[in-house]
Amino acid sequence: MTHDETEHDETDEAVHDEADGPPRDGVGRPVTDGSREATTIDDGDVSALEAELADRGEAFARATIVRREPPVSANVGDRAVVTADGEIHGWVGGAACAQSVVATQGVAAIEEGTPRLVGIAPDPETVDRPGLDAFPMTCHSEGVLELFVEPVTPTTELAIVGDSPVARALARLAAELTVDVTLVVADGDADRDVPAGTRVVETVDHEAIADAVGDSPLVVVASMGEYDARGVAAGVLADAPYIGLVASDERAAEETERAAGLLDRDVGDVVSAVTNPAGVDVAAYTPAAIAASLLAEVVDERSKATPSDPGEAAAAGGDAEAATDAAGDDSGTAGDGSDASADDETAIDPVCGMTVDPATADASVEHDGRTYHFCCHGCADSFANDPASYLDEEVEA
Repeated sequence: MTHDETEHDETDEAVHDEADGPPRDGVGRPVTDGSREATTIDDGDVSALEAELADRGEAFARATIVRREPPVSANVGDRAVVTADGEIHGWVGGAACAQSVVATQGVAAIEEGTPRLVGIAPDPETVDRPGLDAFPMTCHSEGVLELFVEPVTPTTELAIVGDSPVARALARLAAELTVDVTLVVADGDADRDVPAGTRVVETVDHEAIADAVGDSPLVVVASMGEYDARGVAAGVLADAPYIGLVASDERAAEETERAAGLLDRDVGDVVSAVTNPAGVDVAAYTPAAIAASLLAEVVDERSKATPSDPGEAAAAGGDAEAATDAAGDDSGTAGDGSDASADDETAIDPVCGMTVDPATADASVEHDGRTYHFCCHGCADSFANDPASYLDEEVEA
């Protein structure tokens, strides 16, 4: 991989001629032969990807380089998108170990919903300070990178099923939050005091309601018996992580049974998906007070929101953690990159410690009857030149 071996100011935007070295683009980045095409796209494409992910309601993380020390190929302001499955799109430098850390921290930011400042240096202690998570630059490129990694989560969809005073009051209060409010009613033409930004959907068909609110909304059912069962059924169809039903215990039992009938599902499964009584217990009796208690519960449930594909994100998180553990081991352990590794599906590059997939590894080397896999040809060449030095580290560990 190409690395910038010359010191230059972070704001230097000069374009180098081919006579001065490898051809570079308008911001000084090396132009390659296309081998990085899968992960390198320009800022416009990153912005387009961010818009596409937002439109699909998928969480992602934005990683922006805020500081650099040469030799590294990335510059201040370069940025990339990390998806929930740990894929990197954009440019944060060519070092495989740096990309591994960015992927790990991007997935963690998505899962935890919190931004972070990340430093990557040959000696992490040189950049470690309060408010920054430091990781080792184990690749031979050396250099220092500091990145701000921020999660970008889709706006929560709050579906309020009903046209009761409680439902309308909740729509008015929820307008103060960063949520998309949909009010599901039987009569769309009726006059109602709700904020202008409230989307009103006129239907009481549970399948149509589910289609209208999309995947994984937060649902509050407050039609006061008019079409509560349909609202509950719609929430189940939409895989809502929260379905709050405003009803007495007796009526809640009736409505959940009706919803199970609409869905042709077991009553117990529907009951387990519903929260009743809904809202926090604040001795609320008026529509406005009940709406306030419901909104408090909605805020709490929103904080528990997970990425759009939790299964994939969890799997990516596990792989990324393994990579970080290997890269962040200060003991100097190189690990075992052979087919005999503990995980049949992954291997550890014995040079840099990065987790690699043997099926897609950039390079592999046979040594003493075993196959070792590497993140890049540079690591493979280093191992081939002196395998004993890396295997000695492995034995010592």
